[in-house]
Amino acid sequence: MSTTRKHYKHPAESDIGHGTIYLEAQGDVIVRQVESYRSVLVWADKSGQADARFPMSDQPLSWLDLDSDDSITASEFEAVWKRAKAVSG
Repeated sequence: MSTTRKHYKHPAESDIGHGTIYLEAQGDVIVRQVESYRSVLVWADKSGQADARFPMSDQPLSWLDLDSDDSITASEFEAVWKRAKAVSG
């Protein structure tokens, strides 16, 4: 598996409305994600998730409709990740 990690930000939709999903992928595997919906900010990784309603994506990255416009920096992802971990443990 590639050790290079890539990061993405993409519009998302759930039962609680429209929001944004932030993804960190290693190769074609999503390894961390954050979902943001209005006042709800949750994280998920291979060790678990902050909210059972928002499990980590089990789809390969290549199955998602992402392109270069969705790409973000590692530092942008880390900032959102730290915020999500702080508010939802």
